[in-house]
Amino acid sequence: MIKVLIVDDDNLVRKGLISILPWEQYSMEVVGEAKNGEKALEFLASNKVDLMLTDLAMPVMSGMELMRIARKQYPHIFIVVLTLHQDFEYIQECLRLGAIDYIVKVEMEQENFGEVMMRVKARILEEQSRNGSSIESESDDEKRLLSDLKKRGHALGWVHRTSDFERLLEDLQNLQLSPAKLTSFLHAQWIVWDRIYASVTEKHIELPDAFHSWMDAKDWLNGVRERLVDAIGKAQYSEEVKDCIARAVQAMHDELTGSVHASEMAKRVNMSRSYFSQCFKDLVGMTFNEYLRHIRMEKAKEYLQYTQKTIQWITENTGYTDQKYFSRVFHEKTGMLPSEYRQWTQSGVQVSDI
Repeated sequence: MIKVLIVDDDNLVRKGLISILPWEQYSMEVVGEAKNGEKALEFLASNKVDLMLTDLAMPVMSGMELMRIARKQYPHIFIVVLTLHQDFEYIQECLRLGAIDYIVKVEMEQENFGEVMMRVKARILEEQSRNGSSIESESDDEKRLLSDLKKRGHALGWVHRTSDFERLLEDLQNLQLSPAKLTSFLHAQWIVWDRIYASVTEKHIELPDAFHSWMDAKDWLNGVRERLVDAIGKAQYSEEVKDCIARAVQAMHDELTGSVHASEMAKRVNMSRSYFSQCFKDLVGMTFNEYLRHIRMEKAKEYLQYTQKTIQWITENTGYTDQKYFSRVFHEKTGMLPSEYRQWTQSGVQVSDI
């Protein structure tokens, strides 16, 4: 049996999950429940758990903090997030932290989220089977190939070069991944692609719950490429220039907590400062500094809404050194001080309303 822990500050949600799902049908057993992250960690310290379902917005310790700690202390535990809304930003963050899936709470009433649990079960059993397999060479080869595909996917050269895209499709198809593995791999890739797409367009790339066949995945990948071409390939620049700007955009996201300057970024992608700035503005639709401030503010809003980190911590982890300056910039962007924004969003108003 897969042992399950349910974490949610709403007692009715916990009891509803326990009673509504035919757990035995999924070879699962609910072994505990907790009303916040702190209580969950206390339970994990003395009980065996294979799967944890957790809400994010909870008192004492948020679900985000719980996930970060659990991933370090109990890396074998699979995590599924419980959410009120299909908010792309926080689903991205959850996947980045290691969640394997999410359940929208309103679907409990529709009784149609059994598909999610079947997918979760398949993922867990597949992982357990792989870890127990004696065919180590095949597992190592697959990991190496997936790692290579991941790097190529993140590099974004395939967005501008058809030959690279076709080679990426061919190599991914040749791996013949199971639907569960294919879904897991593409969900992880989506985090990076959607982050870049959303930061430029303020829209999101739709993510299917699962890919049931290679054709499903291929059709989706073609659609993703079209959207990314529209987002970061609008001007008539060469493929090499577009690739340089795409790499710069990705690096800005990856190194958000540090000092990021246009002159240094231009050198890293082998472009002059002036030409880099011109290309960046044409392709991204904002100047380098405007875009940097935009993604820093979006990350700050995410931290304020979904964590209990101090304003000083958020200041430092979004690339600012002075809290007063950070607060002033944040106020200019949102019309609120960081503390006001946190109180407002955590009282139930969605970030997307700003």
